[in-house]
Amino acid sequence: MRLKATPAAAGPPAIAPAPRLAPTEVARRWALLLQQIFEVDPLACPTCRGAMRVVAFITQSSVIDQILTHLRTRAVPAPHPGARSPPSTRAPASRSPARAPRLAADAPSPG
Repeated sequence: MRLKATPAAAGPPAIAPAPRLAPTEVARRWALLLQQIFEVDPLACPTCRGAMRVVAFITQSSVIDQILTHLRTRAVPAPHPGARSPPSTRAPASRSPARAPRLAADAPSPG
């Protein structure tokens, strides 16, 4: 004979909080994630491939603007020219001989 199922405990199951990571471990995991996504190591010098380290995370827009102004870099991206319509699939009224379609020798002539 089968045993009857016992009723589950009331309420959702308890979820243990994630352990707090050291700042160096957080930076290492961040770099590893970027490396997997962009296929580039953000903590490797692009010139000599030597190890770099994160010095600061700047999140204040006023400080970012000051740095970009000092470096003479745009703080605001250049305006995008906008979308274009797709190329026309209709043939123009007159084609140049270089762009005219060529018929195969054994193909029947049109008309």
